[in-house]
Amino acid sequence: MTATHTVNDTEDAVALIGAMAVKTIAGWGLEGHSLDEVGERVLADDAIQAIRRSFTANLAKGFDVKESVIRTGQSLIAHYCNSAGIPTDDQS
Repeated sequence: MTATHTVNDTEDAVALIGAMAVKTIAGWGLEGHSLDEVGERVLADDAIQAIRRSFTANLAKGFDVKESVIRTGQSLIAHYCNSAGIPTDDQS
């Protein structure tokens, strides 16, 4: 099942990206990265500002809203993983 999200403005996009990143990362079930713990990090004021800057920068590069949300979300998750020491490639 695919969810549909409506993004009317930058704040909608920021909320969606933050929520989806928190749910994704917490869903991995890693110790120290519960829904509350990830939420505290990803939804901190400085992180929200970074999400906003990334999203608007992607729009300015000519990407549509959907692609800007995807690119920003990917970047946010990669940054979180790198800063938390979570491997981002297949380590098998």
